Amino acid sequence: MLRIVRGLIPALALSLAVSYPVESARAENYEAADLIFQNRHLDLVQKGTTVAYKFEHKVSDEKLMGKAFTDDIKISITDVNAEGQRILDVTVFTGDRQRPVQNYDGLTINPVFIWFLDKCVENYRTVAGGKQPYLKGRMKEAFVEKPKLEDVKVEFGGKTIDAKKVTIEPFANDPNKQKMQGYENSKFSFVMSKDIPGYFYELNADMFSTQAGAGKLSDRLVLVEAK
Repeated sequence: MLRIVRGLIPALALSLAVSYPVESARAENYEAADLIFQNRHLDLVQKGTTVAYKFEHKVSDEKLMGKAFTDDIKISITDVNAEGQRILDVTVFTGDRQRPVQNYDGLTINPVFIWFLDKCVENYRTVAGGKQPYLKGRMKEAFVEKPKLEDVKVEFGGKTIDAKKVTIEPFANDPNKQKMQGYENSKFSFVMSKDIPGYFYELNADMFSTQAGAGKLSDRLVLVEAK
């Protein structure tokens, strides 16, 4: 049965953000990685503001892959320091699924985005196999190898906002893809804008296999409000 990653992994999650180097990539591939990892995600979120997200977990077969569900994730900004870094609390899910509130001091990157990346890696490892460090490395490299970058528009707060969409297929050309149970064409996309509180508007993971009888999994995290 598929194990869902329910909480933030504090040290590991934050180290993931700073371990996505771009110096080895060709210059024309910098843009997608820079958009994600070289921006201050939280500058529009002020003290006292809560940014709320809706998380949707869907599966093709609950007996094979565990139950589908929808739940909430929230970031609450408790203070802003002199450098403009945020002190915040993160609440992942509600009720029986809720994990202990995570507290962070001095962030500019959105920790919910890092949680989503960690979840993608762990879920992919569960359905396709492989070791977590290797899969995380492939995710990292995909942002600078062959990302697809698009201009898109999103609706938020009663406004139409210009945004960027980055789509990656980390395992499509992986030398070990024959070991991945047919899931090597899985896609991950990230929609973001400097005009959106928390920077990220929508995150998607679509894990599907070419093998008969294998299940499909999709996760979606979307911004609901910031107030």
